[in-house]
Amino acid sequence: MKKIILMLLIPFLTFSQGWFIQTTFSPAQSLQTVRFYDQNTGYTTAPLYNGSNFNIHKTTNAGANWSDQNSGYTSMRFMAIWIQHPDTVYMSGNDGKIIKTVNGGSNWVTVYSETALQLWGLFFVNSLTGFTAGSTGRIMKTTNAGVNWVTMTSPTQTSLSSIYFINETTGFISGSAIALKTTDQGASWVNMNAPFISGFENFREIYFFNENLGLYVSDAGRIVKTTNSGANWNLVNSGTTQSLFGVKFIDVMTGYACGNAGAIVRTTDGGENWFSQSSPLSEILTDVWFTNANTGYISSWSGKILKTTNGGITFIEPIGSEIPETFSLEQNYPNPFNPITKFRFSLPVSGNVILKIFDISGREVTELVNKPMQPGTYEADWDASAFSSGVYFYVISSGDFTQTRKMVLTK
Repeated sequence: MKKIILMLLIPFLTFSQGWFIQTTFSPAQSLQTVRFYDQNTGYTTAPLYNGSNFNIHKTTNAGANWSDQNSGYTSMRFMAIWIQHPDTVYMSGNDGKIIKTVNGGSNWVTVYSETALQLWGLFFVNSLTGFTAGSTGRIMKTTNAGVNWVTMTSPTQTSLSSIYFINETTGFISGSAIALKTTDQGASWVNMNAPFISGFENFREIYFFNENLGLYVSDAGRIVKTTNSGANWNLVNSGTTQSLFGVKFIDVMTGYACGNAGAIVRTTDGGENWFSQSSPLSEILTDVWFTNANTGYISSWSGKILKTTNGGITFIEPIGSEIPETFSLEQNYPNPFNPITKFRFSLPVSGNVILKIFDISGREVTELVNKPMQPGTYEADWDASAFSSGVYFYVISSGDFTQTRKMVLTK
């Protein structure tokens, strides 16, 4: 079986089929985060400035419908969600508020409030013990399911953005130009001396696979990884220059991050390299969550929920049932085009098809397809609405066969 590599040398190429707008909340809302407990049950939240308290939204059918819930506050920005159980959920946010429901959101109660505080990170290690972190380096812990919160010793006064624990003992916190670690259930935290380009760089979210292997994404468009628990850090290819706000891994190899200007990036090698995926939006994407290997959700600044059911991978449509005799790559049509064009290619044998994208300097910016394909002729669309005019090149390679063609986008 031959290995077929299909590569499009197109800067920041996008196809529209992988991610789609599933929900648009009205009035427009700046969704802060999205979290799911299982395949069907999820929550998202946004501040409403029209006097409404119904700024929490819940779905029980995989995002097909969302019901509005009363947080008890208006214009309140809840930044983090933790779902213990479909009925037991915590949220934290502005004004030092932590709210909780034990009946699936029918009622929400305030379990902590401190007006001068902002709480951006929230993580529970079991049904009773949880942590929150936020402004002025504040770290707090509960051991009784949120009834009481105790301030922990913190080595910093800088803002803290996210929390991630790998077990009940070892956890990590990221924030403004800082990454912290605890190995004693949060009793003490040490600065891992993560690299930053300025004191204003915010490590928006941190994720660790185990005590040694982890990474953070930053609002400077950087992804930085460690393999030795923070003793050393390496800047990896983030696949974007846009600010990144959320990151989610579905296994040790495959993960997603999202951020400013509709940026969605994906890794399939444990975070060493990240490649752009298509996005139907060009606004801030605030958070990403996956419920399985294929089904994912992204929240947006204008109150939209994006969804994918195929891992964000571009769908390629077979054309006809006849098996071609040779490999071929046809000229895209129309050409020149604005903003949509089609390209067609033929495969005489089955094999694993890898669809990748490179920029004009030859840097790989995305992997659109990586799956086995049967012999046949296939067609795919490129919607270049978000991209500038210019000349683009695309190449198909298989064994000794290589063919390059040129296309022109005119706006």
